[in-house]
Amino acid sequence: MTDLQIKKSLLSCPGDSIQEHIDHVGMSQAELAERLGRSVPKLNELIKGKAPITKETATKLEYVLGVPASFWLNLERTYQDELLEIEQMEHLEQCQEWVASFPLAKMKSFGLLPDTRKKPELANGLLKFFRVASPTQWSDIYNGSSLAFKIELRHTAEPQAISVWLRLGELQADKIKVAAFDKKALRNCLEQIQDISYKHSATWLEELQALCASCGVALVYTPCIAKAPIYGATRWIKNNSVPLIQITDRQKDYNAFWFTLFHELGHILYHGKKDIFIDGIESIKPDKEKEDEADAFAARMLLSEKERNELFQYPNFDKELILQLSQKFKKHPGIIVAQVQRQYNDLYRNVRLNSLKTKVEFTELSI
Repeated sequence: MTDLQIKKSLLSCPGDSIQEHIDHVGMSQAELAERLGRSVPKLNELIKGKAPITKETATKLEYVLGVPASFWLNLERTYQDELLEIEQMEHLEQCQEWVASFPLAKMKSFGLLPDTRKKPELANGLLKFFRVASPTQWSDIYNGSSLAFKIELRHTAEPQAISVWLRLGELQADKIKVAAFDKKALRNCLEQIQDISYKHSATWLEELQALCASCGVALVYTPCIAKAPIYGATRWIKNNSVPLIQITDRQKDYNAFWFTLFHELGHILYHGKKDIFIDGIESIKPDKEKEDEADAFAARMLLSEKERNELFQYPNFDKELILQLSQKFKKHPGIIVAQVQRQYNDLYRNVRLNSLKTKVEFTELSI
């Protein structure tokens, strides 16, 4: 038997106890009804569990059967709790097919779901994770037009995995204390952000997150999830009061990280609160003009036009030159190498240049 079947088989309504008491004293249901001042049909509903024991009924039962009213009220409360639990179990049983499409192993590794194979328990965890009442509401929010989420994922190959990654960002953002958003302050912090990129201290991720928070931007680092091919995403949360930038470690590359960050910052600085930008999913058609504008901003933040012009005047590139230019431009050598390799594909195989590149990987998930 399943847990649900066992639970149902053990369920006993308060009416069973009423029947036991009148049987013990040798009283019929008709007599009890008369003594309680109720009709026989109404009493029968009470005994079958179709009507609840109210405070008034419990008091009358105390007078007639000599059993305290508190006993009957506690019995009714326990019965209603068990009924609710059975209804919840039945609801979760109906969610089993929905559960199978999510990246369960990854979610378990993050501690988001219980380490079990029981689909009802996993369904319970998923509903709480997404803060929805049923799979229908999940579909309404992520696959249809919704107040909670403005981009439909129904045309994507793996809406379940994508929705998990995006929801993780919201949970991470809840852990960050951010100031009121100030666009002017954010613009004024751009040089400091570039400086963090150049210096690459041991705590650069924390420094960057704190600096963004001081300007009112929630910046979160969400590990890559299989079947969610996203580089980054930008959207406004908390009733459009907080801009959220969510970045993945999909490429595990320093240059890719910073291009994505500046790209998403460009969206915040130049575009509206109602826009949602998810980079990396081809089926979500982006606004080309806005994406181009964000790309141009990111390119300028990585290397200014003057720096690019100087960089590509050199006929050859070696490690020593890159280090010299890094010090001169105040830009991380890994970023300069990546820009050069994008221009000259054969340099991707240059071991000495590649040694200057830095790996980015998010090994922890704080929620």
